Amino acid sequence: MPNYRLLLPAATFMLCTPALADLYKCEGANGETLITSSRSDCPNPKTAQVYRIQEPNVIGTGGGSSKRSSPSPRSESSGSSGTKVSPPSPANFPKVDSETQRSRDSNRKRILQDELANEQNLLNNSKKALSEAETTKSAEEKANPSKYLERIGRLRENIVMHEKNIAALQKELARVP
Repeated sequence: MPNYRLLLPAATFMLCTPALADLYKCEGANGETLITSSRSDCPNPKTAQVYRIQEPNVIGTGGGSSKRSSPSPRSESSGSSGTKVSPPSPANFPKVDSETQRSRDSNRKRILQDELANEQNLLNNSKKALSEAETTKSAEEKANPSKYLERIGRLRENIVMHEKNIAALQKELARVP
């Protein structure tokens, strides 16, 4: 019979483990700074600087001063117009004039468009690398087909990652005024 006394502490531990991510910063092919989640996207992976991002998963208990992850508050919209009303900002909250905000939005949109173009370029390069890899096998891969499948799998994962990044950037661009 399984020992259920260890199940609850193990489940609690699994819920409380921190989320980790590695980001790699390197110089791209054209001299631009490239930040990516995959070391293999860097032209020279050995020189990539690694940044570890650690954000703890926090489960609030409802009492005390513990941090709680909760969605941002939204007030109900009146009528069926579908517009959302933001809660008023505090009196001491810094205000930004409309010209400054337009300039920030413009910069943000330009940065997102640059990132989107970069991701599309990386996607095209990954697709090209996959098509080349599918037509050629090294002698080692012919002797050991699992190595070939691993390489093809990594290339396909890169393509999926770039497609997800493109979708996220397009979604974010749609939100910029």
